[in-house]
Amino acid sequence: MGDAVHDYILSMLTPDNPLLLGLGRRYERRTDIQPAVGPEVGKLLGLLVRLAQATRVLEMGTCLGYSTVWLAQAMEATDGQLTSVELDHALVEETRRSVEAAGLSHRVLLIEGDAGQVLRELTGPFDLILQDSAKPLYPELLERSVQLTRVGGILAADDALFKPMGIPAKFSDPVHQYNTCAASDPRLYTTILPIGDGLTVSLKLHD
Repeated sequence: MGDAVHDYILSMLTPDNPLLLGLGRRYERRTDIQPAVGPEVGKLLGLLVRLAQATRVLEMGTCLGYSTVWLAQAMEATDGQLTSVELDHALVEETRRSVEAAGLSHRVLLIEGDAGQVLRELTGPFDLILQDSAKPLYPELLERSVQLTRVGGILAADDALFKPMGIPAKFSDPVHQYNTCAASDPRLYTTILPIGDGLTVSLKLHD
């Protein structure tokens, strides 16, 4: 995608919450955290929540809470509840502040803990699950994520294009494994969208 096309798309994307512009700039200035999903993916997540009329959404990996705000704002339209899981205590606190500043605390249950452990304890079904946690967890948690998603629900995984982007193998290989497994799972209807760093989107067809 050329720069002109990308710039044109961005010019059409208005943030769903006023906090998102400033929060996006904070990500750009930080060198100690992973990049945010970006406005293209954020807007798509907001669209998916609305299309699915999602009232139960699970997010793995929050960082500063950029995707958390996009999802929670969308759930104002569906009167839903977002469960967000983050391992790093400092990032949990930053996400909490972001959600509060966005006026969305009533939409978010923020859990501090390892996503692998938390998913074992959660009960479904969820309407949408976003995977953006530590990359080695992507393939490890795919099966449990499918189990927790309702039929007709959506699984989304950020950073889907790490492999062709030349990201180091310790990050890109598990994402590639996730993509391969999702694409070949007969329970899922899967595509990869070339927005941001890539987003794998799967519709759960049946149990």
